[in-house]
Amino acid sequence: MNSISEQIKKEIAIKTVARKEKKSKGEKIDIFSWPAFYAGEEYNQELAKSSEVLANNIIDFGEEKNKEKEAVESKIKEIVNSSTNKQSIEREKFPVIWFKNIDKITNKSPLQKSLLAVFDPAQNNSLSIKGETIDLSQFILIATSSIQDTGRLSNPLMSRLDCVNVDTAKPKEFFWDKYFYPILIASLFTFLILVLLLVYYSDRKEEAEEKK
Repeated sequence: MNSISEQIKKEIAIKTVARKEKKSKGEKIDIFSWPAFYAGEEYNQELAKSSEVLANNIIDFGEEKNKEKEAVESKIKEIVNSSTNKQSIEREKFPVIWFKNIDKITNKSPLQKSLLAVFDPAQNNSLSIKGETIDLSQFILIATSSIQDTGRLSNPLMSRLDCVNVDTAKPKEFFWDKYFYPILIASLFTFLILVLLLVYYSDRKEEAEEKK
């Protein structure tokens, strides 16, 4: 598995080519931006050491201040309007936004619903946040969780993330994934008891008929 830094450089190279193609054709430079997701605390630690991510471009959902929808939307707006990020984009670079510890987001909360649009590549090139249109297609979006168990994340949220470390992440378990074998064993056990009871009562019936 390549490091996050290598993955970021690879995505930057791909987006740079896409930007040049659109520029040469005179098209609007909005580029597909699908958040890469890494499940596991080791990726938090690796990314914390990376020079690719500016401290002001990190939104850590493990911090109390980032639990509310309004606060996170304000932070995204602040990052997009940052002079440092604007200068990087003008120099045809792609700043990185790190959405850290997304497993800390409360399921079905207003914040989670808001992030569905932020993480959706079909919408995040033209987001309406606090009366301003925000374009995240000029950024590299990275999401991490502190645990490998992706079952802590909702289906809608997972559907908008590209899980990079699929070989080590623990996939979300659904009802049949969790209970198929216990139900199968219980069913076989019940069937066996029914068969034994049927044989027992059949023998008793034959004995009763012979006594007559």
